[in-house]
Amino acid sequence: MRFVHRESILTGVAAAILAGLTGRVVGVGRWGILVGAVSGAVAGRRRVYDWRSRRGVVAFLADHTWALATTTTGVIAMAVNMTRDAGFEPSLSERQNRMVYRRGFVLRRGFAVTFGNVVNGAADENGELTERRRKLVTVHEDAHVWQARMFGPIYVVVYAAWFAGGALVGAVKWLASDRSVPLSRTVDAYAYYRNPFERHAYRLQGVSTPADVVER
Repeated sequence: MRFVHRESILTGVAAAILAGLTGRVVGVGRWGILVGAVSGAVAGRRRVYDWRSRRGVVAFLADHTWALATTTTGVIAMAVNMTRDAGFEPSLSERQNRMVYRRGFVLRRGFAVTFGNVVNGAADENGELTERRRKLVTVHEDAHVWQARMFGPIYVVVYAAWFAGGALVGAVKWLASDRSVPLSRTVDAYAYYRNPFERHAYRLQGVSTPADVVER
């Protein structure tokens, strides 16, 4: 237990310094310190980062520098999860460079969602963490975690812009079609499933999507 507390303090301090310096560059130094301190302390207490691997060190550095914007969304998600029984899942989090919750705030029922390095909704609609759902986290959602680390603030902008543009394209396609396919499905295919970040994650997962069958 002492080791856990020590890791929490050391990780929190290191993350606060890195995030503070990063925030200072863009004029939000105090905000960066706060986000880094919370993110690092919680990650340290839950033994999230794999310090023995290069991947773990890179994850920590990216989370509190280049990917600070997406890490901020993760901190917000953690805060919301604290207000409900989100069900933190150690088996998918400890030394795996991410924080996973069985439940928590999600954008769509039955779908997991990733905010920075935080994954919500790992369990299925019945609350069960099946092997299929575990693969969803370790492959699909983990891909999003690393996409956020690689692209940083660009990830948020591109994802949101694609969703908005895809929704528009999907609506136009539906209006120009015989409308045999529901509008929601057509919009979903273009706005969500054809998003390059989602396509990459689904391909890694080996799962076909509605985007594969909707007429181009």
